[in-house]
Amino acid sequence: MPDKPIPDDDPIVSKSLAPHYVLAVILLMATLFWALWDEDFGQRPWKTFQQEWKNRYSTFLKTARSQSSASQKDVETAAEYQTVKLSYEQASQSAAPRIKEINEKLRDVGAKILAVQNVFTDRRAYVNASTYDIETETSNSARQRKQKNLDEYKQEVTSVEYPDGSKQKYNFPQLEETYNELKNERTSLSAELGELIKPVNEQKEKLDAYISEHMVNLTPSQLTGLQDKTEAWDPKIVQINVPEANIVDRCESCHMGVREPVKLTAAAMSLKSKKPDEYARAFTSHPESDLLKTHDPEKFGCSPCHQGNGRATTNVEKAHGNYEHWLWPLFPRGNMEAGCQTCHAADMVLVSNDVGWTLSDGKDLFRQRGCVAAIVTKATTKNPKTCSPSPSKSSSSSRTKKTTSSKPTSS
Repeated sequence: MPDKPIPDDDPIVSKSLAPHYVLAVILLMATLFWALWDEDFGQRPWKTFQQEWKNRYSTFLKTARSQSSASQKDVETAAEYQTVKLSYEQASQSAAPRIKEINEKLRDVGAKILAVQNVFTDRRAYVNASTYDIETETSNSARQRKQKNLDEYKQEVTSVEYPDGSKQKYNFPQLEETYNELKNERTSLSAELGELIKPVNEQKEKLDAYISEHMVNLTPSQLTGLQDKTEAWDPKIVQINVPEANIVDRCESCHMGVREPVKLTAAAMSLKSKKPDEYARAFTSHPESDLLKTHDPEKFGCSPCHQGNGRATTNVEKAHGNYEHWLWPLFPRGNMEAGCQTCHAADMVLVSNDVGWTLSDGKDLFRQRGCVAAIVTKATTKNPKTCSPSPSKSSSSSRTKKTTSSKPTSS
């Protein structure tokens, strides 16, 4: 079969494909870099949140520490503090000589125990092994012979060299007795030392407690500890796992200030001379810290109360459950108490400081207007006024004032 003639305008021969290859390479490289960026940052926005947290919280703690130092100086100049400090110093000074003496004796006794133990351990091991051999021996003559050998071994004398260079010779019973006496002496000295230190520690606790109770914020040393922890932080997923309830919440991967021991506000976590942004609002403390004492997040998680998708970390929209594939979006600020109803539907009053009043007032109004009966029995079809959509201003105002005047402090 004859070869087909090569056309004059063959694109493979007459035109270069270099631009096409260059364009393909550029697209592939762009796709590669985009994929790497998306893998490390695009799908992990919590890394940016944690880096912002690290910078802003460190700055906040530095400022708070300087303010705390000034506050602590004011507390330490108070007469009451000086009285507590004097009691602590007197207790320390009165116990110091005997504490020093006991510590020296403990060091000496410990060294003696170590010297005796080096010899006693091997001999006791041989005696225990021989005793077991005798007890399991079935022949009377062999048992008697082994017992005789053991008795002779126990009477053999060995030398113990003490830390001061002196040497003492002991047979096995004497060695065992000496070892036990030294251990009993160490126990006695340790018990006495504990009794001496106890009143000193009690006065120290009173001194520390006075400072903590009279400080507006944490002490400088506590703030320094928080700052060291923050600066050493490496980005990672912060997860609460409660297998019994099938709860996996990663909310604190971004909301890192929820359980911090200092009060954090959006203004405090904002950049200098800037208004609060999304990071500042995310880093605030829990609005009601007392609730966390009875609702430990490690046991209850976050989403059972606040809803949202606790597992999601790829973006804020999914984490808050505000998309079409999630049935339980985060409760908005005006309806945040609705989560209490999940577990406390049967409780008429749910109040903790400033939280719970809206829900409790709503339950009270629901009951007063007969809405429960209206919904269950459909009684409103005969008497539409049984369940009114809104009370009169006067009745609502008077009831609210009455409730507020007797506001309890805890739920």
